[in-house]
Amino acid sequence: MRKAVLFVLLVFTFSAVFLSDGYSLRLGNKDLVKLGVGQRSMFIIGTVYYASLWVPQELKGKSAKEIIEADEPCAVILSIDSRLITSEKFIKATREGFAKAAASGYATNKSEAFLARFSAIQIGRGDTFYLYYTPKVGLSASYKSKATGETKNMGVTAGLDFKKALFAIWLGPNPVQESLKRGMLGR
Repeated sequence: MRKAVLFVLLVFTFSAVFLSDGYSLRLGNKDLVKLGVGQRSMFIIGTVYYASLWVPQELKGKSAKEIIEADEPCAVILSIDSRLITSEKFIKATREGFAKAAASGYATNKSEAFLARFSAIQIGRGDTFYLYYTPKVGLSASYKSKATGETKNMGVTAGLDFKKALFAIWLGPNPVQESLKRGMLGR
């Protein structure tokens, strides 16, 4: 059973990665559209990453809350744009994002297991994280290193509750950065 679930996950992940041509993405038998791209920046560091939000056509024009809570295929693609980002800083910032999401009503007990997957990665400028949510499967994460060109599957975190908490980091009522949220929503 585990092998079957893993196989299905790999098919979804690789289909989404390889069918994405920069303008389209297919996930969970649905075509996704890029809603927008936001820029996460910090005062001293400058741009940290760009985050693009991909949703099915029926979620286009919906509110951030509706997108967070939708049990529909969705994706966030993070493109790292700073040499100053390390795995430790990324984990710390994401942990803080989960805390803000929880305070906004989007709590999960799966965040630490998810974050542990990032500790073995050497994050560099130009690296990309692919975060794909598929109903009944969960949120799959993969990482592509610009330095090596290799893509690494980081596993799946099951549950709509986890997708809600993760997406609330960027789209919730108390997002990590308001202009990032607006950009991801295409506003």
